[in-house]
Amino acid sequence: MILFITHVNNAVAYNLPYGIYYYAHAAIIDKAIDEANWVDSQIKTYLNGQNPPLGIWYDAEDKSMLKNNINVAYMIGNFINRLNELDYNYVGLYSSYNWLTNIIDLNLLADYIPIWSAQYYHENSFKLEYPDRICKIWQYTDHKQIDDMILDCNIYYA
Repeated sequence: MILFITHVNNAVAYNLPYGIYYYAHAAIIDKAIDEANWVDSQIKTYLNGQNPPLGIWYDAEDKSMLKNNINVAYMIGNFINRLNELDYNYVGLYSSYNWLTNIIDLNLLADYIPIWSAQYYHENSFKLEYPDRICKIWQYTDHKQIDDMILDCNIYYA
């Protein structure tokens, strides 16, 4: 948590927008709501309850989410709905292209939910295949070397 706080404080100091990314494990709806409440408590504790300008992202791609044979979309929808109820105005779904197209039933999720698609490819296939969905971010690599650093790289669609 200390590293998170340091990064957010540095972003604020340099006038850079930031977002929050939460790696999900919920295999039942109540656990997804608990995860949302935990994120809310962290935001209230460390960010004074401010809406992160680049959103809150629920990373749904852990196999543990599949253990109860409940469609993952229900956990995603309940996490997002809970944070929307708590007045966070930019809450979305981060997942791999494979999960977005083969595991998550997008028909069960509202069209207004922004998507952050991870696909290490030369194009954003999700954005092309689902033009009616709001694809806000595309993670196109997790291995971009800049100087001595290896970075994830994304394109943010304004």
